[in-house]
Amino acid sequence: MADFTRLHSHTSDPEEADAAMAAAGGRFAFAQLPQNDFSFDVDQAIDPSFSVARYAIGGQWETSGDFDDVVIVNVKTDVYRWDIDGERGFGARSPFLIRPGHDFTCFAEDSDVVNIFLSPQTLSDVAATALGHEGPVVFGSAQTRSPKHAEYMMTAATVAAEYMESGTFRHPLVRASLFHTLSLAALNCFSLSTDPREQAQTPTAQLESYRRAVGFIEDYASLPITVTDIAGAAGATIAQLHAAFRTHAGTTAQGYLQQARLSAAHTELQVSDPATTDLADLAGRWGFADLDRFARRYREAYGMHPAVALQD
Repeated sequence: MADFTRLHSHTSDPEEADAAMAAAGGRFAFAQLPQNDFSFDVDQAIDPSFSVARYAIGGQWETSGDFDDVVIVNVKTDVYRWDIDGERGFGARSPFLIRPGHDFTCFAEDSDVVNIFLSPQTLSDVAATALGHEGPVVFGSAQTRSPKHAEYMMTAATVAAEYMESGTFRHPLVRASLFHTLSLAALNCFSLSTDPREQAQTPTAQLESYRRAVGFIEDYASLPITVTDIAGAAGATIAQLHAAFRTHAGTTAQGYLQQARLSAAHTELQVSDPATTDLADLAGRWGFADLDRFARRYREAYGMHPAVALQD
C-alpha cells in the first residue's frame, strides 16, 4: 500500500462543510435548520485502497447525496435517521451501508460518526479471493445481517478510528492489516445479493496451496501483504487457506504471517542501537499496532521483553 494522506477540517458554515465532504470523496449538501447551532469537524486518513473518517457534527442537521465508494456508517450517538432509496433505519450504534449509485438522506443531532470508505473494485478483489465470489460485489441491503454483526462492525470501525487518531495508521503493514479486517467485516456483516459456495480442497491441492502460501509469506512478510494476498498467491480462498494451515502448521495463515514478522522483528532488535530504537515504531513497522501486544507475543516466543532483548 502506498503512502496515505490526512485531512482535517473544522467549520460552522454548511457550505464549507459541503466542500470538506467533497474533498473526502462525497457529494453532499448540508442543510442548516433554523435556530440550531451547526458545527462540522472531520478527521480523515486516506489510503489508496480505503479510508477512515471521524465526524463530529453539532446541532440538528440534515444532508443528502451519494458516494462513489462503498461506505459503512457507524454512528455512536442517539439521534440519526437515514433513508436510502426508500429503505429506512436508525443509525445509532447500528452500522449501515451506503452503496454507490444509491441516494442517501439523513436527519441527525449532535453526531459522532465513523465512516469506512472501501473502493468497489478492491472490495470485489477481496471477495473473489476470500470468498470465491465472482464478479462485482453487490450488497442486498443497507443493514447488517444481525445485531451481532452490527456489534462486530461497530467494534472494527472504532478500532480503525483509534488507529487513525493515535498515528498508528501511518505504518503500511498496519494499514494493510486494517484494510483486510474492514473488507472482510463488510463482506461478512452485510448480505451479498449472491452467496458464493465454498468448496473443500483435495489433500493434494491443500498441500500445494500451503506450500505456495508459505513461500509467499517468507518472500514478502516485510511488505504490506494480507491474508487475502496470501490466498491469491496460493490459489485458494481464505477458508481453504486457513484449513490448509491448520492441517499442516497447526495455526492460521494470519498466525503464520504474524510469526514470520515477529521473527523478523527479533532479528532487527538483535542488531539495533538501543539509543536510537523506538520499540513502538519498530513494532508498528512489523505490523503490530499495539506495543503491549507485541511485547506479550515477543515474550511468549523468546522468553523476555523486547526492551531487554534490545539491551543485550
